[in-house]
Amino acid sequence: MKKLTSLFLLLPILGMAQLNFTDLTFLANNKFDKNVEYLQSKGYSFRQERPTEDGSKQVYYEKGKMNRTMFVMRVGRNSNVILSYVPEDKSNFTALKNDLDKKGFKLSDSTSSDKDQCSSYKSKEYFAKLCEVQFPNVAEKSYNVTFYRNGIDLNN
Repeated sequence: MKKLTSLFLLLPILGMAQLNFTDLTFLANNKFDKNVEYLQSKGYSFRQERPTEDGSKQVYYEKGKMNRTMFVMRVGRNSNVILSYVPEDKSNFTALKNDLDKKGFKLSDSTSSDKDQCSSYKSKEYFAKLCEVQFPNVAEKSYNVTFYRNGIDLNN
């Protein structure tokens, strides 16, 4: 019985790396500094920061098995953010897609190539782009979710 109880206590910790729709909307609605605190509370750790040509920067956080779960914030001069999330597995990716459907997001565009399939969705408040990516010589697919508040401006 103790082993079963321990397993149930560990399950929430094991799933903490995975972000859900509520997490993404919270992060999209807040500035960079508040998002750093939030990600750290979820167990993510800072990986690196890279400047971009337009004056914004990309800040990378990671967590998960062999650091497969990654979260990137493109941060503007005004601390507004565009989010890019790499879920650890397909189940998290599928759960996010299902949440978009439940929250009334509408499909606005789809693209497909030999390397990826992407679908863009819009709601009154948010934009989301979900991609399934197949890298050459890799059996497993990778997943990417871009999410931000409509009308976001990284410069003002």
